[in-house]
Amino acid sequence: MKTRTVATVLALCLTIGACKSGAFEGPDAADRPDGTSTRAGKQDPPAGKQRTKYGFTLPTGNTAVDVNEGRVYDALAEGDCPGAQTALDETKGNFRTATTVPLFQAGVYLCRKDVASAKSEYARLAWEGSDVWFICELHRAVGSVVKQKPKSAFGGCPPVEPLPQSPEESPDPAESPDPAGTPDPESTPDPGQTPDSGETPDSGSGTDTGSGSGS
Repeated sequence: MKTRTVATVLALCLTIGACKSGAFEGPDAADRPDGTSTRAGKQDPPAGKQRTKYGFTLPTGNTAVDVNEGRVYDALAEGDCPGAQTALDETKGNFRTATTVPLFQAGVYLCRKDVASAKSEYARLAWEGSDVWFICELHRAVGSVVKQKPKSAFGGCPPVEPLPQSPEESPDPAESPDPAGTPDPESTPDPGQTPDSGETPDSGSGTDTGSGSGS
């Protein structure tokens, strides 16, 4: 009797141990149609944060320092992709340095949202740096999209030169007071000021030579 009891207890203990060890669990997550698992160690990892998508953006400013490159940049900054390509084809022979031509061509491709062609042009670029603010900004913008990194990863640039004031914004000289035509307050007589009695002739102080004589 005691032997049967001991055997029953041992069998029960083995059953409990097998359950805790997972021997009686169902198929693994890889075998399940929905890919789920009840095992804590085999749960699918949570989805990571969505990566930032870096787009092609350019600041606007005065590009007169380099007219030929400036024509292409201005068209790119305005989103005029055909105009940028036309300007590049017409002016790239007169660029300050031919090494920046692939950079501007990559910019045209990105304006057209052709990232693959932009990457190919960017791979040809032998970047030597630039002290021209808009060429530097174009390099940062293109690199940011091609490499999917923030612009700050490509260094800093000179300050953006502001656009010149339009005639409508400039003050009209005709509306400004003319300093030469403005009366001097010190030389203008004050109408409320009483004339000096010493400088004003006294009408009653004259001598009438004809009165009181001959009587």
